[in-house]
Amino acid sequence: MIARTRALLAALALGIAAPFALPGEAQASKCKAGTMFNPITKVRWNCIFPISIGGVRVGTHDKLDKALDAQSASKPLCACRKGLEVWFGVKVSYWSPNRMIDVVTEPGCMMALGADLMATGGKLQGSQSSISDGTNTRKMFAQLHYYISPVWAMLDMFTDLPCLENDGFDVALITEVLPTWQSATLGAIIQPEAILFGNPAAGLACMADSAAAAAGKVIDPLFWCMGSWGSTYPIAGDIHFGDSVEAWAGLAARGTFMMGRLGALTISSPDGCSFTPSPIWTKSRYKLQLMEPVKAGKCVNIGRPGALWTSGKHAPGEDNAQFMLFEKVICCAGIPVP
Repeated sequence: MIARTRALLAALALGIAAPFALPGEAQASKCKAGTMFNPITKVRWNCIFPISIGGVRVGTHDKLDKALDAQSASKPLCACRKGLEVWFGVKVSYWSPNRMIDVVTEPGCMMALGADLMATGGKLQGSQSSISDGTNTRKMFAQLHYYISPVWAMLDMFTDLPCLENDGFDVALITEVLPTWQSATLGAIIQPEAILFGNPAAGLACMADSAAAAAGKVIDPLFWCMGSWGSTYPIAGDIHFGDSVEAWAGLAARGTFMMGRLGALTISSPDGCSFTPSPIWTKSRYKLQLMEPVKAGKCVNIGRPGALWTSGKHAPGEDNAQFMLFEKVICCAGIPVP
């Protein structure tokens, strides 16, 4: 019954969204069969490192990721209270693969499921176009799918950690049903703060964020910037690009930011005792791993220039991409005390 209701709502919303499909020549890639998510083979497991247990670091990390691990748990012990229950334990931090993101030019191509589930009749197709303003730049449009995919729970691993997410696999967002994703103008109506960041001063600040991202650093207060990937605003499927893989990553990051604006994003608290809502994302808590069309060798921080990691990642004729989103988790692993 629930599945039928979701399907009906999706169909109704698609009918509303269809008139807002962007014009332009469609360059949609066929929905590739056999991309069903396999956590054992598709996840780059070295991205979970370094792990910190009681202030002791386990595992190595890329030199460019050193700044990302500044938030690792350093204090060895912790104490938490939930209602009348109190527990003491050891503070643990690690990178957890909790979310997946599709960036697709073929509407309805659910890469995690290995199937095309939404026939749009040629509507809502992705596209690439040149901008005739003398800058020799291009613009990409693509749809996005955001999945809840707690890999540890799916593999039945580390189930004794109190902060392990075990909500089960689910589809949290399909942009084909969002008119605001199809049009930046409509997006500005429900995200009016975007006007504040469409000025030269905000753009200059993003230049600093881009330079920091190249060194593996993330400037969290500049939440409207995605380093070399562009701006988080407008929250829509359009993005300027010179590198297709970098543009995919930019849309995946923008989708993560949008989940926060929708009230569906949380981060673990510094004391490791709870998860708190994150309407404005903390960029340093996330990193991305490309899984399709080519499996990347490592994860990248938000905004890292494509010149440092996108080489050889765009297979010819493959314009649908899939990412694993790793989140920094800080957890107080202990036992309740009566």
